[in-house]
Amino acid sequence: MKYSVITIPLLLLVFTLQAQTPKYRVISIPVQKNGITMRDPWAGGMDCPQFSSCDLNQDGIKDLFVFDRVSQKVYTYLGNGGAFDTMFTYAPQYEACFPQKLNSWALLRDYNHDGIPDIFTHTNNGTCVFKGSIRNGVLNFDLVCPLITYSMPGYPALNVWTNIADIPVFTDVNMDGDLDILTYDVFGSQIAYYENQTMENPGNIHFAADSFKYDLVTSCWGNVSQNYNNNSMSLNVSCKGATSGPPADPRHSGNTIYSIIDPIYHDVDLLNGNVGFNNLLFMRNCGDNTYANICEWDSIYPTCGTPMLMAQYPAAFGIGNNLDSLEDVLMAPNVYAPYDFSGGGARNVKNVMYYKNNGDTGCTYSYQSDSFLVSHMLDFGSNSKPVFYDFNGDGLMDIVIGNYGYYDAASLTGYLSTLAYYQNTGTAAHPVFTEITLDYDSFSNYNLLGISPAFGDLDGDGKEDLLIGAGDGYLYFFENTGTTGSSFPSMTSADYFNLSTGTYAAPFIYDLNGDSLNDLVVGRRDGGLSYYWNFGTKSNPLFDPDSVNSNFGNVSVVPYGNVDGFSQPFIRRDSTGKMMLLVGSVGGSIYEYAIDTTKLRGGSFTLIDSDFIGQNTGQNATISIADINGDGRNEYISGNAAGGVLIFSDSLWDPGTILNVSNEIPAIPEYLHIYPNPAKESFTCELANTGFKNPKTEVFNLLGEKMPVELTLSENKIMVGTGQLSNGFYIVRISEYDKTSSGKVLLER
Repeated sequence: MKYSVITIPLLLLVFTLQAQTPKYRVISIPVQKNGITMRDPWAGGMDCPQFSSCDLNQDGIKDLFVFDRVSQKVYTYLGNGGAFDTMFTYAPQYEACFPQKLNSWALLRDYNHDGIPDIFTHTNNGTCVFKGSIRNGVLNFDLVCPLITYSMPGYPALNVWTNIADIPVFTDVNMDGDLDILTYDVFGSQIAYYENQTMENPGNIHFAADSFKYDLVTSCWGNVSQNYNNNSMSLNVSCKGATSGPPADPRHSGNTIYSIIDPIYHDVDLLNGNVGFNNLLFMRNCGDNTYANICEWDSIYPTCGTPMLMAQYPAAFGIGNNLDSLEDVLMAPNVYAPYDFSGGGARNVKNVMYYKNNGDTGCTYSYQSDSFLVSHMLDFGSNSKPVFYDFNGDGLMDIVIGNYGYYDAASLTGYLSTLAYYQNTGTAAHPVFTEITLDYDSFSNYNLLGISPAFGDLDGDGKEDLLIGAGDGYLYFFENTGTTGSSFPSMTSADYFNLSTGTYAAPFIYDLNGDSLNDLVVGRRDGGLSYYWNFGTKSNPLFDPDSVNSNFGNVSVVPYGNVDGFSQPFIRRDSTGKMMLLVGSVGGSIYEYAIDTTKLRGGSFTLIDSDFIGQNTGQNATISIADINGDGRNEYISGNAAGGVLIFSDSLWDPGTILNVSNEIPAIPEYLHIYPNPAKESFTCELANTGFKNPKTEVFNLLGEKMPVELTLSENKIMVGTGQLSNGFYIVRISEYDKTSSGKVLLER
């Protein structure tokens, strides 16, 4: 085995200065919460996650792909045959396989039926497609369709409209074996149906699956339209506009749709989310495969239990659960609220609701949880701002985290911003972080939003004080009144020296000019930095809003095409003693600059690295640095827009975070046929078009425990005796040479 460098195709080619040394993902540092070790604390948080089932490692077990609209970050999980959200194991090594510039929404589908996931994602008011393949044992993606178009007689090819704020449907609408498209029109009122023409032209190479040939069949699929003034539907709508209900006027865009197969009519039904509303609206299709007709809709679904409600603008996604052939439903918000959304807060905690598919026509879905996967990770709402800081003075680095805020429907702003504290209760060589509080000294009572903490001695007493930057652009000073450790019982000074960056101040405290007085460098929403030099004394600092270099180093971390940068600075000295400036950014990159001390009040710094971490941290990345295990090498903690926390290191803590691949291309597992299924006293395992010679056969229960069975190899088939097993589902895994095949079997006696 070897470590592989994975080449990733990008939607947009951007020239960057590459990271000088590799930074490795760290996921194994324990985090204790309420006496329990968290399972995936460093996964990275989720605000608006989108879910797709897939098979990442080609083992025949359903895995999970997650793309978060807010952080623009990919998460990958491997299926393990378990139940509920323990059926997936976090596997970040697969995240690097995916393109870095997926845009706003990304769904995995297998359009060419090769068993390898493909990516459908937004681009230019439409959809582009990445084709998945296995090369050198690694999952790869190549851009095969820059923009899906459709044809109309007498017109040039037109793009299939898919709004950047929507979630469209890619499914087999007419049940002919290829992927069609359902998407709301540009007005957000009616659903257009684009039919894939592959199966309509069998054997024609011009209509192969990779050709992506679509026809617009109807612009009013299901004869249904959304009403303008409320979250309701009009039925019996023709494409000419006639309805049996109130008029259907053009409305603002913002719709999510998810398709389910109706258990009664066996046609495509829809779950519809609408921006500004908190419910998923169910639309039942009473038509057939060739003609859809929405005959009823319900604003509360399911009616038999906990309804699918979530503020604001929910979206539904289907996932396979490895226990049966039914598709469960996950619901998550589809809007990022902190900056400009005026329709009320969007849920950013307890924000993934899980509904199990019972296969019951009377009550298809039953509610299971409101925190699927996210309950296992550190997640501080939106815009987490973690910093390393020895809070209790024991010589071990703790973690303090600010945030934009947690969703709180009772708050005037919809959010409460807090300061969380995780104490390092491990040893100098083996850190363990224990949750002490999520709201230090009831910090939320100050009613600030978008808080960014910084620590440094500002009053000359030898103790590091706390300076908070807030979304209002001002700085708030908290004097450290502790003795052996830190204590910040109250705010010492609001609007510290009346310094303001406009909006979203992100301070860092450091003596830049070498006069033994700590200065301030403050990040801003516009992506620049403000440098305030301290012209007071050690015990009486002085800053002035007019004594500022508002273009510190001429740094700007605004990505191309953006207006915001959300710079967040950190200053350190490298191994040669030179001062280096690192800056987090809205685009997720950490920039590194060499500080020229002759240009502190004017002039430009040299950009050393535009991707210092070299891995995707998520949008609104922040950075703090310390050696937390005493090995002489640095660890890097980063927050992001989704409220998560990630740790990287100059040392390789977790080899499993790097994708291990062999030099040879492994054979893709053939389909394992298990029969009879359900079984009673025995079952047979057989591979299509081949046989077994010297296989290793294992049977596991859903807890992952290996079970005793009787095995017989005869005529290239494996017969498994189940006399010692009780009724239930089991996972069968058969390995032979470089092949591994897996399948499920149900025992019913």
